[in-house]
Amino acid sequence: MKEEKQKRKLSTILAMDVVSYSSKMAEDDEGTLKLLAERKVIIEKHIKTHGGRIFSTAGDAFMIDFLSPVEAVNAAIKIQKEILNLNKNLTKDKILEFRVGINMGDVIIEDDNLFGDGVNVAARLEAIAPPGRICISETIYSMISGKLQSDIINKGPQKLKNIKKPIKAYFIETEEGSDVAKKYKIKTGQSSSKNLF
Repeated sequence: MKEEKQKRKLSTILAMDVVSYSSKMAEDDEGTLKLLAERKVIIEKHIKTHGGRIFSTAGDAFMIDFLSPVEAVNAAIKIQKEILNLNKNLTKDKILEFRVGINMGDVIIEDDNLFGDGVNVAARLEAIAPPGRICISETIYSMISGKLQSDIINKGPQKLKNIKKPIKAYFIETEEGSDVAKKYKIKTGQSSSKNLF
């Protein structure tokens, strides 16, 4: 019997998860899950508007597939801005912040799921993003440059765990008047803290 050839496609992958999720769950698991469910409504709303599709979830993490890099970044900015604005009126225990990583690559399709280096790089970029902000690869930057109003900060080549070549990373600031993305320092080993999908 002839082996079926793997299906592939070019995809923009958006990876996101909650900052300090494990510690929040340890403090109040029921409350944290309730807050996450409320934020998921915001996330799904913007994903749908920009033509994205969630293809994998694990606890607090979402992996999302987009056809367009511009749509993916616009969705991420709207999600982060809405959640940041929401957080301003909440007490510390009710705040959830997300990190977002976005990459574009050739991926393997298996049923509804996506696999490959393009997915792994997005997850690693998410791990180094500042809380409430977005980290994108150079591939994404080249596609969106000049199409956004947001500040984009060049963070130079980053060595990401299990990724052979250094990836040039850029931070996108999502809060007007803020310099969090500009001043954020990537900690050693920060990119290796995530489990890949």
